[in-house]
Amino acid sequence: MSDAFFEAADEYVGDKLVRRGRPKASQTKQALTVRYDVDVIEAFKATGTGWQTRMNAALRDWLKTHSPA
Repeated sequence: MSDAFFEAADEYVGDKLVRRGRPKASQTKQALTVRYDVDVIEAFKATGTGWQTRMNAALRDWLKTHSPA
């Protein structure tokens, strides 16, 4: 077995698994399926990497002045 295998392996302290990776976020997100017009998606994608984050920010900004009901 290689060193890479052991670096990626789970680590235990006694019987407890030590979690690796990114810690849980304080505010989690929810995955869902939504359909948008093609031009809307293209406009956000044209802004480059992070377009989904910017789309989320635009929706959040809209909620500040509008009622979703």
